[in-house]
Amino acid sequence: MSASRVSPFRKSLCTVVLAAVVLAAPGGVWAQRQGPPAGKPLRLGPPLGLMPAGEAADATPVPLTAVPRAASPPWQAPATMSPGTIQVDTLSMIDPDTAGVLSEDEGGFGIAMWAGTGRALVDTLLPRLPVNATSSTMRDLMRRLLLSTAQVPEGDSESGGLVALRVRLLAAMGDTGGVNALLKATPGRNENEELMRIEADARFLANDNARACALATGQIREQDSPYWQKAFIFCQALAGENDKAALGVALLRELGEEDAVFFDLVGALASGKVPTIESLPDPSPLHLAMARAAKAQLPPDVISSNRPAVLRTVAVSPNAPVELRLEAAERAAAAGALAVDTLRQLYTSVSFSDEELTNPLSKAEAESGPLSRALLYRTSLVQTVPAAQAEAVARALSLAREGGRYASTVRVFMPVIKRIPPSAELLWFAPEAVRALLINGDRETALVWIGLLRASSLFNKEARAALNALLPVVRLAGSGEAQDWSPDGLTGWWEGEKDKEGARQRAALLYSLFGAFDETVPAASWEALLDGPQRITVAMPSPALWYRLASAADNARVGETVLLALLALGEGGPGQADPVILRRVLASLRGSGLEDEARALAVEAAVAAGL
Repeated sequence: MSASRVSPFRKSLCTVVLAAVVLAAPGGVWAQRQGPPAGKPLRLGPPLGLMPAGEAADATPVPLTAVPRAASPPWQAPATMSPGTIQVDTLSMIDPDTAGVLSEDEGGFGIAMWAGTGRALVDTLLPRLPVNATSSTMRDLMRRLLLSTAQVPEGDSESGGLVALRVRLLAAMGDTGGVNALLKATPGRNENEELMRIEADARFLANDNARACALATGQIREQDSPYWQKAFIFCQALAGENDKAALGVALLRELGEEDAVFFDLVGALASGKVPTIESLPDPSPLHLAMARAAKAQLPPDVISSNRPAVLRTVAVSPNAPVELRLEAAERAAAAGALAVDTLRQLYTSVSFSDEELTNPLSKAEAESGPLSRALLYRTSLVQTVPAAQAEAVARALSLAREGGRYASTVRVFMPVIKRIPPSAELLWFAPEAVRALLINGDRETALVWIGLLRASSLFNKEARAALNALLPVVRLAGSGEAQDWSPDGLTGWWEGEKDKEGARQRAALLYSLFGAFDETVPAASWEALLDGPQRITVAMPSPALWYRLASAADNARVGETVLLALLALGEGGPGQADPVILRRVLASLRGSGLEDEARALAVEAAVAAGL
């Protein structure tokens, strides 16, 4: 018999851990392992360790005959069983890959969402989900796809692999709530090392070191990977066990581990000196947790990573400069990984000079960026004059549109926008308010501003032009205010747009979006675009994905349709997708019963294009 191999690191660390566990074990449990006293009968009661605390001492063995058996249904009555025979049935194991937290009534895609889709296809394509996409509608679809309770796709695979992949993707999205919910719903998760590692990373990112260290202490007994070794050493340093941490560091170095930042931070925690981190372009959750514990200031390149979870952590880290936190917060909020309220709180926590507060629009005009939006948000809160509030909001949205963060900035300013009362004096602000409200899904408030434009259009030429430009987008949103408008009105819309820069591209997008919703676009509208370029270069999905999307939608394979639609849009989302791609994606989603989601994507695309 060959002896099992135990690494020097695990042997030294586990000796300390196991000794502490044995010494802390209750006397009752230790005595139970010694067996019954000599000459006493062995009691056939349940193991004391499986009984509730406080009940073991008074437990009375329950005779087997005292446990009632349910009568067999007539159609299952055994024909040859003799009296006193005990029938033993086995329960099948619950497949952890079926775990989920969303039923169909709760927004999930149904228990049979993968019916007709092979496991190999899911395993190949699911890891490619565009988790960094900033489209709120796409993120909602991704989240529901990953959290739905569903039967496992057909095909051979390792049990637990799919749920681990789903949890990993939620973590990559920065969806901590989704990660925790799915982990909690997964049976046997404590036996899956990958799930435990994802949970530990989520705890480190949330600055929940106590729970992360509890996981590390449990895993170091069974796992020998550098990940758990480093996590356990950090936990020892946090607990003031510097000698043990130093021993672990020495063993890691002997084993060839190279992580200069980790070693520097462990040393800083032991010495109490604040370390200097020159560069950290791709930080791990453990690096961020250690830097915060050591009070080390994060370097500027820490946000060069585009990972939403990392950006969220930097945004709420007190050991990062305010400009860095604001940039990280805006990007994390745009990706849906940071709560909008948190970004608002960061905006209001920034200090500005009296001169900046007196002339916020001039400051924003001279310098765009997160600080300018923070100043404009602060201004919009303190202003009591609606016109001044509208000016601050309009300027902030303009800056955000230029920086590619329009939708997330709309969400930040939405409470202010809703407080601005529609009036004739604010007619100029109506188009901006309508687009922002439609992006936010608030059709009811948008209708009030549209009503103002409609009434003013009877005698005001500018209001009439603004209304004509907006009605196609209102129609795409499915608002009842545009029911009396039809695509026949596109002729008038084109007359008002054709001389503007980029008019042909916007027109092609609008006509394609209408086509996705079975709106008939007049032939003359398309003909007006034929004198433009006859060939354009676009980024298209692969032919295999393109064909498969049509097949999935035609055959009601809901999960596959959503997955392929998200892949077709990519991280650029609807705002950067070609009109031909958008039409196929939206039509496919509508065919799967996702009408509202298709309309939300259409509005995102239209507003991003300046419609």
